[in-house]
Amino acid sequence: KGGYITYLKRLSDNEVIAFAKPDWNLELTLFQDSNGDQYYWNREGLVRFGGMCGIDTTNCLVNGKHTYTNQQRLWETMSIVGDDPYRNFLGYTVKRNIGISNLGKRFVYFSYGVAVINEQSGSWYRVKSSPVLNNYRVVKEISSNYKDFLERYLGGYSIK
Repeated sequence: KGGYITYLKRLSDNEVIAFAKPDWNLELTLFQDSNGDQYYWNREGLVRFGGMCGIDTTNCLVNGKHTYTNQQRLWETMSIVGDDPYRNFLGYTVKRNIGISNLGKRFVYFSYGVAVINEQSGSWYRVKSSPVLNNYRVVKEISSNYKDFLERYLGGYSIK
C-alpha cells in the first residue's frame, strides 16, 4: 500500500482541480499510544516520521521508513497547505478559457494553477506561485498524469 490518491472536483463550469490525498496510515501515519488510541501527528511528528509516496506507487517504504524523497514531498506539500495535511490537500487546477483573436475568431486556451482544498468543508483557495506550479513534486506528478485528461474533461479545444 501507499501512494497518495488523486481526487477530482469541479470548481466551476470551466475549472477543475485534481488534488493529492495522502494515506493516513501508510504515509502521514497516526500516533498510537500505549492504550491503542490513535492521534494525528503534530507538525514536528509529521516532519520526523511522515512522508508521501509518489503517485500510483504501491509501496515506497524502505525498512519501514520513508525515503528522503518521500519526506521532501510531504515537506513541500506542508509548506503550502500548512500543518494539517490530514484535511488540507494540495491540488493542480485546469481552467478552460475562451479568447478572441485579433481577427475576431474565438479560440480556446487553458490556464493552470495550484490550489489548496479542504474536502470536508468544500472550501478552497488559489496559491499564486510559479515556483510551486513548476517545481513541487506533487504538482508536477499530478500535472504530468492528469493535464490532458482534465483538458478533455472540460471540453477540449473545440468551441461549442
